[in-house]
Amino acid sequence: MKNFMIAVALVLMGTGAAFATKAAKENAAMISPVYRIDSASGLCEQVNQTCSDIQGDVCTWAVDGTTALHDAPTSPTECGRVLFKP
Repeated sequence: MKNFMIAVALVLMGTGAAFATKAAKENAAMISPVYRIDSASGLCEQVNQTCSDIQGDVCTWAVDGTTALHDAPTSPTECGRVLFKP
């Protein structure tokens, strides 16, 4: 009987963990608008893309594919934190 109860508890914990992981992935925070640092002026400029704040690959500007994108600027010359691909 004890072994049966342990097995049931493990199955329930595994099921709960699977649902929690699925819910976390579905609730990824999408951020729009996003900003890039303009190399010519040094100012943050808004771009028409959507990124996420969930850690992963860095979200880059579609035009050049290398410029990292950020969330809302903290000042005109300083963009916020780096964002990630959805």
